[in-house]
Amino acid sequence: MKLSIPITIFSALLLFCTTRGLAQQEELSDYEIQSNFKTEYQQFSNKIDTVTVADSARAIKESIQELDEKYRPHEELLDKALYPETYEEMMNELNQAATLAASRLQKMERQDDQLTTLQLRLLAYQEHVYELTREADSLKQAMQESIESEKQLSGMVRNYRRNLEERDQLVLDFIDSTVVAYQQIDMQAFRELQDMNSKARLNSDGNALQMIRDISAENLNILEENSSNLHLEDYMRMQTVQQRFEQMWNRLGTKIAAVYGGSDAGKLAREVEANIQKWDELLQERTFATLHDSLREKGVAISEFENAEEFNNSLNAYLDTVITESRDGTSEENYERFQAFRDFWNRVERQWSSYFTEAGIMTNTQLATISEKTDTWGEHAEPESNTMTYLLIITAVVAIVLGGLLIREKTKGNGKEKKKA
Repeated sequence: MKLSIPITIFSALLLFCTTRGLAQQEELSDYEIQSNFKTEYQQFSNKIDTVTVADSARAIKESIQELDEKYRPHEELLDKALYPETYEEMMNELNQAATLAASRLQKMERQDDQLTTLQLRLLAYQEHVYELTREADSLKQAMQESIESEKQLSGMVRNYRRNLEERDQLVLDFIDSTVVAYQQIDMQAFRELQDMNSKARLNSDGNALQMIRDISAENLNILEENSSNLHLEDYMRMQTVQQRFEQMWNRLGTKIAAVYGGSDAGKLAREVEANIQKWDELLQERTFATLHDSLREKGVAISEFENAEEFNNSLNAYLDTVITESRDGTSEENYERFQAFRDFWNRVERQWSSYFTEAGIMTNTQLATISEKTDTWGEHAEPESNTMTYLLIITAVVAIVLGGLLIREKTKGNGKEKKKA
């Protein structure tokens, strides 16, 4: 009996110690769960902050799902440890951060692909433009050195002008392509890409800013050195190219410089702007001078003009004057002037109307007004003497025919009366 009492006490002590040990072990396990979760959570946050590939970001998001499955059963325990935040809130934040990182990196990778494609396209345009420029230079040199016949020299000039036309079309294609490409560039994504990759800027072999500077300089040079070889239709076409080129630069120049400029971006951009301004001024001067000369050669005594507004005013003033003169009295001289002007204006309507509008020389409304006045002039331009002659001839013919018919009828009537008698 005395022995059983100590055993009972010992058993009680052992049970107490065991229970206390298990409780301590359970408390330690809770602590480990909390500590491990915080450590793993921070590791995922660091991975999201430093990830550089969209596929890796998506893989992190899948791993976050596994993390959630691992610790979701301990949500109540973790809520206590994470207070005032909750387990649910922290997991949502981690998932959202991973999703945003994947989306951002995917956009940056698309941006990188666009830049690579744009570089290849620029290289192709650059080579083609330079090839056409070299051909034009060779043709120009051949024309300067030519001692061949006038017919052969004329053929060289035609080839030269055809080369310039092809070059202008290529420049227009380049402008269209550049506008589309740069509209698709997301500057925020580009800057992030550049921060991650110092090679994000395209190298000088595919430098759009450099190419734009070269194109503007070459077009200015063509105008300065080829006035004797260019015709009015060449200037009309060049007006369209210049206007489209300037519009592209005004719209996208800042973005182009930001993407491609490098340390000399500001200098190149200023050169482009200076070239465009000189190009526009010289082209305007040459275009309107050639327009004026073309009209003078046809005997159309239009007043001087140096810009689009003056050209439109001069045309209207000239037509108003000749229409008034025609209404007061027609003449052969007036009719010849009308025919010369009509030939010129027919060519404008058939071949140059789009050039006029695109280059800002005349609007569609202004073109229609000149066409209406030309028609009005035509209604009054033909000399009255010719008209009267035609009328007299027609009257005489009609009188002769009617007279013949009357005589014939009268003769028949007399014959019938004689038979009756």
